Amino acid sequence: MSRLRQIIPAITIAAGLAACAPAPEAGVADPDQFRATATGPVVTSARPAADVASCFEARATLLPMSSFADDPQIGGKIYRLRGFGRTYEEIRFNPAPHGGSVAQVLIATNLSPKWRQDFARDRGTMLEACASGTAQ
Repeated sequence: MSRLRQIIPAITIAAGLAACAPAPEAGVADPDQFRATATGPVVTSARPAADVASCFEARATLLPMSSFADDPQIGGKIYRLRGFGRTYEEIRFNPAPHGGSVAQVLIATNLSPKWRQDFARDRGTMLEACASGTAQ
């Protein structure tokens, strides 16, 4: 019985990850091509980039394989959803030249309308709330 108790959680986790997996043709394999072709809104804020990024990381509904990294080149942070060798979403939290910040959202152009709706609901809305300082 003990072996079965170990297997059931593993199967549950695997099923959950499989449900999050996009269609094989979704996303973009080459990161440079992703940045050249992906589109999305720009969100400006009077708040510092680090504050907006931290708020977003703590409060947004993130999918498995989401990551955050410092970007020393821009002095900001990058949120990335990359898995299965492909990039799906990216947000670059950059300091603005005269204070505040700019968050550049990039979403692969070949993602389904449902994915875009889920992004807007689960991450886009929270990005806006974090940028405005109204996040709960």
